[in-house]
Amino acid sequence: MAELTEPTDLSGLTALVAEVLQIPAAEVTEETGTATTAAWTSLRHVQIVSRVEHAYGIRLTAREVRRCRSVGALRAALTAKRGTP
Repeated sequence: MAELTEPTDLSGLTALVAEVLQIPAAEVTEETGTATTAAWTSLRHVQIVSRVEHAYGIRLTAREVRRCRSVGALRAALTAKRGTP
């Protein structure tokens, strides 16, 4: 697995998700998630959340983890946690 650089903004989220799901970044959209992407399994969900928490220096609550079932939802949670657009 390639090592990701630490993102300073939300632009790295697409690459992070693509890497964990092992799909091209061009295929990752805001709608990419558990309902639309077969590669986004429960195990991959945990991996994505763990990588997001580490990369962005945040902690998601159990409720937030359950709600972050797409890239768009992850981006919204990150924006709320970090207070950045």
